[in-house]
Amino acid sequence: MTLRSRFNNQFKNSSLNVALVGAGQMGQGIVSQISKQEGMHLSYIVDRNKEKTQEAVERYRKNKTDLPQIKPDLTSLELIDVDVVIEATGSPISGAIVAESVLNKGIDLILLNVETEATIGLELRRIAEENNCIVTVGHGDEPTVAMELYNFAKELSFDVISIGKGKNNVFNQFAVPTELENEAKEKKMSSKMLTSFVDGTKTMIEMTALANSVGFTVDKEGMHGPKTTYDELNKIFIPKKNGGILSNQKVVDYAFGIAPGVFAVIYSEDDYVNYEMEYLKMGEGPYWTLYRPYHLTSLEIPRTIMHLAVNKDTILNAKNLNVQVATYAKKDLTKGDYLDSIGGHCHYGVAINRSQEGNYLPVGIAENAIMTDSVRKGEPIFLDQVEVEQNTIYKMWKDQEEKFS
Repeated sequence: MTLRSRFNNQFKNSSLNVALVGAGQMGQGIVSQISKQEGMHLSYIVDRNKEKTQEAVERYRKNKTDLPQIKPDLTSLELIDVDVVIEATGSPISGAIVAESVLNKGIDLILLNVETEATIGLELRRIAEENNCIVTVGHGDEPTVAMELYNFAKELSFDVISIGKGKNNVFNQFAVPTELENEAKEKKMSSKMLTSFVDGTKTMIEMTALANSVGFTVDKEGMHGPKTTYDELNKIFIPKKNGGILSNQKVVDYAFGIAPGVFAVIYSEDDYVNYEMEYLKMGEGPYWTLYRPYHLTSLEIPRTIMHLAVNKDTILNAKNLNVQVATYAKKDLTKGDYLDSIGGHCHYGVAINRSQEGNYLPVGIAENAIMTDSVRKGEPIFLDQVEVEQNTIYKMWKDQEEKFS
């Protein structure tokens, strides 16, 4: 029986009540998809932007008559009649506030906010387990789509050597939103969100979340990011001794030229398995490429809702603290400077192994931090060079460090 069929049977005479936090680009796609689903009702839309919330309501109205209530924030929402909350703001700070409120009430949480997951994923998992609920990154984002390839490979007893995503934006770590306003407007997205793609921070965050879920590391600071094609993946993301670029195995990475897909390079030492793989037109082994050439971001979220309702387990959530996203200066910074948000003018993120020496400032807690020292453009920012805002995500990150480090 399919997931859809099982969900329909479970909610034959009722509806699963969903609350959405964030009515931006991703949120609008979620509204569209839920409005077409039987057995799901969007009870609340939470966003301060009245124009966006009204747009979302009109979008929902196209397919359903029982319209969601609009709320400016979670403080006015008791959530007693909500089964699942979807966090789609893209802000680590907002994500932490929502997660703390939702999970402590024992309500399942779906994150489109991988920024929060990559920063405090283990702490979120701990809180969810204590309250007998589930937190997961949603279907459709590269980490979860790649995770499906990983699970498929492991179920078939292949070794996963490397796993990652394609990157389709021009890569400029020093990009700023004012330079990308026109392009962002054309794409109907926030200029800061686009900047986080171009400066690489989003890729670093996504692969960090994936690494910490499957127990992988990065092969080098910032990963390799070569230009390649699908046919070359299993020749590049393999050990150096076999002609590839990797010094280690079980790593996450990204590549130009294969976007918007995700990949896993797998290995078998079994002669007969390798014969079968070649017979099945998978190329020449013993390294093979699994590849999905698309990910549909917020449009896949109904799958996550159904998965939580039927299977009652997470799809992707941190199980390790192997990798973190360190904060690097996007310009010369001096004492007294405030750091802005991800995708802003001040900093970008770089994925590094936590074993790497240095007390780096995680990019997820960098917003609103005050510089207490000077840092040159392109250099890392360390925790002892800033005064970090004592907000919710910082406190949760601090608790995570004390419990799991």
